[in-house]
Amino acid sequence: MTDVPEIPVEQIQQRVVAMWLGSFYGSSGYVAKRLGKKGLREFQDMGAHQVAGTFKRLELSEPKDLAIAVATNDKNLFGSAVSVVEGDGWAQIRRERCAIKEGINAFARLGAGLVAKQHCKTCVESHWRKVFADLGMKLEVEETDGGCVMKLSPR
Repeated sequence: MTDVPEIPVEQIQQRVVAMWLGSFYGSSGYVAKRLGKKGLREFQDMGAHQVAGTFKRLELSEPKDLAIAVATNDKNLFGSAVSVVEGDGWAQIRRERCAIKEGINAFARLGAGLVAKQHCKTCVESHWRKVFADLGMKLEVEETDGGCVMKLSPR
C-alpha cells in the first residue's frame, strides 16, 4: 500500500482557490455562451440570492456577524489576509491580501484571460452587493492594491 501524502494548509488553500476560480469562471463562461448576458445576470442573481438565503437561515443579520462569516471563509478556505473592524452599527471586511485576486494573477501569468480588476468588479457588483442588498445592508467598497475594504451597514 502506498501512503497518500498530506499537503500543507497553504497548498490546500491555493488548490481551493484554483478549484473555485475554475468552477466559477467555467460555469459563468458556459452560461454566458449558451444564454447570453441576460442569462449570465440571472445565473449570478440566483447565486447571490442563495448565499443571502444561507445567511438568513444561519440567522446572520447584523453587519458584524455577516462580516465575520465572510472573513472566516476568506481566511480559512482561500488563505486571504483579512480582518474585521466594527463600529457603531457598521462593520468592515478588510482584505489586505485577497487570495482570489492573487489566484487570478497567477492564472493570468499562465496565459489565462482573467484580469483581477474585472474580477473585483464582478465580485462586488454581481455578487456581494446583491447578497447584502437581500439582507437589507448597504455596501461601500474601496479597492486596495492587495484586496479591498467592504463596509456593511443597515440601509
